[in-house]
Formats: sequence, C-alpha cells, structure tokens
Amino acid sequence: MHALSAAAASADVVSYLGLGRAFPANMTGNTVLLGLGVATGDLAAAGRSATALVAFLLGAGAVGAAVPVRGWSRGLLGVLAVEVLLLAALPAWWLALPGHPSGWPQHGLIALLGAAMGMQSAVTHRWGRAGVSTTYITGTWTAFSIGVASRLRGRETGKSTGPLRRETTVLGLYALTALAVAAAFSAWAARAALLPVALLALAVATAASVNRARSVPGVC
Repeated sequence: MHALSAAAASADVVSYLGLGRAFPANMTGNTVLLGLGVATGDLAAAGRSATALVAFLLGAGAVGAAVPVRGWSRGLLGVLAVEVLLLAALPAWWLALPGHPSGWPQHGLIALLGAAMGMQSAVTHRWGRAGVSTTYITGTWTAFSIGVASRLRGRETGKSTGPLRRETTVLGLYALTALAVAAAFSAWAARAALLPVALLALAVATAASVNRARSVPGVC
C-alpha cells in the first residue's frame, strides 16, 4: 500500500512537471485543471487534462469489469503487474523522443499514466483498505482527520481508539515522495519517470512474496 502511494505521487509529479501540468492520479486536481483550461480558452491544457481523465476512467473500468469481487486476489496482483508494464513503457517511449514531448506523443504518455493510475485506484477500491486511497489522497486526509478527532474524544472519555499509523504513514510518504521526485525531475528530467516503475515493481514483488509465504484469505 505504501509503495503504491509513493508510485502515485511520483506519477503525478512527473506528469505535472514534464507533460504539461496534467494529473494522472489525482482526478480532483485534474478535473479542476480541465475546467480552468476550458474557462480560460487554453484548449491545449484542457485536452491534456481530458486525456488523463478518460484514460483513468478506462483503466479503472477495465479492472472493475475484470475483477468484480472485492477483497485481495491473484487477479488484483495481475492487474498491478500489467500496470508495471504500462509504467515501464512510459520512460522507454519518453526517452526515445527527439525532444520535449508535445502533440500526440505527449497525449500518449499522459494516457499511459492515466490508465495505470486508474487501474491502481480500482485495485485499492477492490482491495477494500478502509480510509486509505493510494491515488486520491483527499480521502486519506479525511480519514486521518476523523481519526485524530476520535482519538481526542477517546482521551476525554477514557476510551481507547484505533491507531492512525496507516493514514499518517501514507500521508507522510506521499508528501516526501512528491518532494523527492520533483528534485529528481529537476536533475534527471525524463529519467525520473523510472521512479514510478521501480516503486510499483516493489509493491508487486512484496505482494507476490506475501502470497507465496502464507495463505491469504480471499485468494482465488
């Protein structure tokens, strides 16, 4: 889960800085940018945001159709493996371009990221990790705020409350990853697109290792 969150943060940073300020994972911000582009007459910006949004929806919808059952399964692990391939195609294509991506190659790169993040978001939803999303971090902030308030209330009444460790870790990791990848992009440019691949590959390797090590309820 933590590696998935870091992968989403790095994908957003790489796309925002290198592909015309489109968010492939954060559809809240991306929808705002789409509206701004239309309202200001910047149709190129609106087109990039629209590409990310459509690709995200297609990726999420494909997972919803292919893996209809909630809970962890080998199907979700297979989806993440496909996502690794999509993200691996990104730096390969980007670095092969003669200059800064523009036109249809730029839209193609955004679409790759958007589809990958849509698939990842659907995996998290099917996985059923309450309170945490690895892509739209607003939900995690909400769960964190509710958890803090519940803990404070529990102290007042003398009742124990659940831990906030999961939400706190995801939020901190997301912010630190965004900072680190922004610095990496400033130094390495398109090569920074290798970072989401590495982080997602780590998530897949970890999940596969856990599946091999012990029997997980819900595995089909």
